[in-house]
Amino acid sequence: MARQALRERVESERFELVPLNKWRTFRLTYPWTRDNEFIASFSGSGAPRSPSKWYREMVRPNNRTRFVHAIVPRGGSVPIGVHTMSMYGYRSCRIGIGIHDRSWWGKGVVQEVRVRLIDHIFEHSDIERLHAQVVGRNLPSVFNYQKLGFAHVGTLHRSKFDPVTGQVHDMLIFEMFRDEWMRRKAQRNG
Repeated sequence: MARQALRERVESERFELVPLNKWRTFRLTYPWTRDNEFIASFSGSGAPRSPSKWYREMVRPNNRTRFVHAIVPRGGSVPIGVHTMSMYGYRSCRIGIGIHDRSWWGKGVVQEVRVRLIDHIFEHSDIERLHAQVVGRNLPSVFNYQKLGFAHVGTLHRSKFDPVTGQVHDMLIFEMFRDEWMRRKAQRNG
């Protein structure tokens, strides 16, 4: 199945999800690395990043197997966050999201964007499995995955060190299969 549609603009009820290339992704997200609280929850470490270090660490979209969408409120022009998709292995896709604009925290952005993009992934690709790794202390993300029906399938104990705080964190692994998502979608739509 062709994945060209995954690099197109997608709309949800309140947001436009605008595809980015690697340079636009870098220009948008590098300033966010100076926000220790955000970057620690997004990547597991609040350590400072040089431009070259961030470029190597970030998801660099190639519009074939890696995609990044800016999350822009409808009627606006300034992105409030990004959603990432990285496809690999046998029909698997790792997803991630970061909302940098704190005025949108706790307002259902992650849920709305994830539902729309998960539907988009399954409609326009042969992906069978979605998965994500979450820093164990990022409880809003943990609860979000659980609310969407993702299964907690493993914990990488003491696998992430934050040199800023000196703390060691667990990484939690969540996954969802296409058939589970479609079953839940049918139940939601009644």
